[in-house]
Amino acid sequence: MVLLPDQYVTEKFCQHAGYPKYNKRAHTWSGGCPMCREGSSWGKKRRLYYKLDKNYVVCFNCGWKGSTLQFIKEITGMSINEIVEESNTYDNVPKSVDIIENKSPTFEQNKIPSLPHDSINLFDTSQTDYWLNSDDVSNNDKQKIKKALEVVVTRKLDIAINKPKSLWLSLTDHVHKNRLVIPFYDDKKIIFYQSRTITKDENNLPKYLSKSGGSRSVFNIDNIDTSLDNMYIFEGPIDSCFVKNGIAIAGITNSLNDDLTLIQQQQLSRFNLMQRIWVLDSQWLDETSRSKTQSLLDADQHVFIWPEDLGTRYKDLNEMCVSLGSPGINYKFIDRHTYSGLQGKLLMSRI
Repeated sequence: MVLLPDQYVTEKFCQHAGYPKYNKRAHTWSGGCPMCREGSSWGKKRRLYYKLDKNYVVCFNCGWKGSTLQFIKEITGMSINEIVEESNTYDNVPKSVDIIENKSPTFEQNKIPSLPHDSINLFDTSQTDYWLNSDDVSNNDKQKIKKALEVVVTRKLDIAINKPKSLWLSLTDHVHKNRLVIPFYDDKKIIFYQSRTITKDENNLPKYLSKSGGSRSVFNIDNIDTSLDNMYIFEGPIDSCFVKNGIAIAGITNSLNDDLTLIQQQQLSRFNLMQRIWVLDSQWLDETSRSKTQSLLDADQHVFIWPEDLGTRYKDLNEMCVSLGSPGINYKFIDRHTYSGLQGKLLMSRI
C-alpha cells in the first residue's frame, strides 16, 4: 500500500494539463488533455478530469482513463518508485494507491496514439503512392506530401547510413500537421516523436515541436551497434542520421545536469561501457556551439571539434553530407577530431 498526497497529484495535474481549472463544488480539476491535445478543441474545452475523491483521471476526448499514479507515470515518464520517492516530500493528507510488487495498478485505457493523427509513412511507397494518386485527396494535400518527400530526398534522409526506421507526415493533426514527424524508437516501438518545419511559413511555429505529454527519449537508440567503442551524441535527430552509432537527445544546454531526462538516462545506461562523444554544430560558425563545447569540456566530456577547413564551410553534418553528395561520413573521422580536457580547451581557444 502506497499513499500519494493530494497536493502532489494536483501539482502534477496543473503542471501538465492545459489551462487547468478547479471546481470547488464538484471537488474536481479539469483541463486540456496532454495526451491527445483535445483535437481541434485545444484551448477551448476542458475534457480531462481529475476527481480528487475518486483517485482517477479520465479524458472524455481520447478515452484515456487511469489512476492518478498511472497518469503521472504516463505524462512524466517517471517510474513508480521515482514517483513514490518524490511524493514522499509532501506531507498533506494522501489518497490510497495499491501497488503490488512494484507493478502498476490496473486501469482501463484506450490506445494513446504514438504518432500525430492520420500520419503517413513517407518511407512506405504503398502509402505515398495511394495518397498521391487518390481522387479523394485534394491537390493541395498532394503538394504537401510531395514537398515532404522532396525534403526527405534533398536532405538524403532516405539513404542516410544511420537513417531512422520511418519518417511521417500528418495532414490533419491540430499541432503537428504539415510537418516532418520524426519518431523515436526503443525496442522497436515508437515512444516519442518530434516534428520539424518543412517550409518557412508555418504560422511562426518553432522549428521543432515535441509530442505533447511525452518525455524526451534518445533518438535512434535502437540503431546502436555495441561492437563499436563509441556512440556519438547529437543535439538534433537529423544530423545523427549521417554517422554510424549517431544518436540524438533533442537539445543540449550549457548544463549537462539539465540535458538528459530520466528516460534518456535509463536508455544510455544500457551502454555504459561505450564512450560518449558529443557532436555539435560547427564551432567556427555558431557561437552557441562554442559556448556549449566549452561547457562540455569543463565537464570532462569528449567533444568533436570541427577542423577549420570544414568547420568554416558547413554549419552541421547534414549540410556537409548534402553538399558532398554523401549518405554519411565514417565514424573514424569523428574519432580523429575528438578532444577532451586541456587539449580540447587549447584548441577551442584558437577558434
